[in-house]
Amino acid sequence: MLTRLVITNLAILENVDVAFKDGFTVLTGGTGAGKSLVIDSLSLLLGARASSELIRTGEEKATIKGYFKVDSSRLAALLNRLEIPFIDGEIVIERVISHTKNTIKANGLTLTLQQLSLIAKHLADIHNQFDFARILNPENYLDIIDGFSFEQTSLYKSEYGERLDLYKKAKAEHETLLMQKAKIEASQDFYEFQLKELDEADLSENEEAEIASEIALLRNYDHVYSLFQNIDALVHEDFLDKLYELNKALTKLSSYQSQYQEIQEKVDERYYELDDIFQTLKKDFRSLDYDPERLNVLEQRSSDIASLKRKYKKTVPELIAYREELHSLLGVDGGLDERIAEKEAEMKKLRHDCFVKATELTELRKAIAIGIEKEIRHSLEDLLLSADFRIVFSEAKEEGDDSIFQPSGVDSVDFLIETNVGEGLKSLAKIVSGGEASRIMLAFKAVFVKANKIATVIFDEIDTGLSGEAAQAVANKIKEISLSSQVLAITHMPQVAAISDHHILIKKEVFLGRTSTKIEELDLEGKIREVAYLISGGKVTEKQLAYAKEIILNR
Repeated sequence: MLTRLVITNLAILENVDVAFKDGFTVLTGGTGAGKSLVIDSLSLLLGARASSELIRTGEEKATIKGYFKVDSSRLAALLNRLEIPFIDGEIVIERVISHTKNTIKANGLTLTLQQLSLIAKHLADIHNQFDFARILNPENYLDIIDGFSFEQTSLYKSEYGERLDLYKKAKAEHETLLMQKAKIEASQDFYEFQLKELDEADLSENEEAEIASEIALLRNYDHVYSLFQNIDALVHEDFLDKLYELNKALTKLSSYQSQYQEIQEKVDERYYELDDIFQTLKKDFRSLDYDPERLNVLEQRSSDIASLKRKYKKTVPELIAYREELHSLLGVDGGLDERIAEKEAEMKKLRHDCFVKATELTELRKAIAIGIEKEIRHSLEDLLLSADFRIVFSEAKEEGDDSIFQPSGVDSVDFLIETNVGEGLKSLAKIVSGGEASRIMLAFKAVFVKANKIATVIFDEIDTGLSGEAAQAVANKIKEISLSSQVLAITHMPQVAAISDHHILIKKEVFLGRTSTKIEELDLEGKIREVAYLISGGKVTEKQLAYAKEIILNR
């Protein structure tokens, strides 16, 4: 529930600090006193977008702080996921609106507007006369039904969604295989020719570099041979012998002078390294041979590779990869028809599993809908509407029709209502008149609040345009809702104000040339006077005071 609301510099709400209690609280006040601004501030705490135009003239920023006490495991899990501290069910939402930057915090941690909207669903629900548009839109009906048993429907929808994802994946893979087959059949001869050509070429990854190196050797054989001769002559001189003698001398020296041991070890390492190098060079020199036929073969191979690269516009690694792709495409590495058949069987099984889960979700929704129909009809009766209400599901779907699988299931529903006996059931979206709309919406809200255990419900003048028995019925229904949820209601109706547990008066006053709003909780005497004012609409008489006292005390 909302326990406290602190507002600073929000238009005429200069400095407001008001505590709220459990049960049913009404807020009354004259036109322009600031009642709508209180609702706006609550909307901001629940995720509405902010505008700098709301900042009080001459001020740099506006601040709204809401203190909530909520016992909800789902909210606790959400806050834990967002790493927001949540102790003893208390959460403080703060919004700061400035001309340059707006900030949102929950228990001191900065949030995004999207994160606040997720949290707000567990804090409170604002109901106003424009809320009815949601009920009039059939696209929202499944969400409304699911909301009446959120835990159950979420589980079923999750299981259905998992199978739908698997089915879509298998279907996409099946379509890819079919496209491959069509592609092969359309260009079979061409692909087979390319594969034959690349198979015969038998390219290898590093072949180009190796050929280039060997061609460079054979084309420059005389120079290479001459250089090897020079190297061989140097190797056969006493270069290594002298280095060997130097190493021996340093070994003896280091036995007398240990500081030369490191130098000796380095020379020793270099000696053996050079010996290995010289042995390799000798071996290469002995194997050096000029073969003009080999040169011709290599040059032809180099020319053939270059030709393939130009023809296919690919590098050698790309040509090798393309060859493997052709092998796979033509089914050399496995029968394509067999893979298509296997994937089709898998797809059909997954589609059946998906349909079974969708059907289970439909049956759950139908069971929920029966309960909703009964509750709504009872609630409408409480609101003096002798209306019949039905939730109608679309006809059963055929499993083989892929178009039925939607993210929300395979269902489409309509809300039907008969508000005049004998007229027959018609779509709710088409036949509701303005006078009935607020009561029908309240009937839905009463059932929804009860089913979802919403902690706080805020009603913004939903009794507008009502009078007499209808207004009293609305008051009674709001009072009924307050038995299980905290209710805050802005009203102009004396019937609604009289039946409340707590009464807050919002009024405007001018001080030092500036307008500001004052909010105070009324005692019994103040409540009687305010209800009498709502009855009179102007000057209060003793008779109206007596009547106000009577309806308050006998509520």
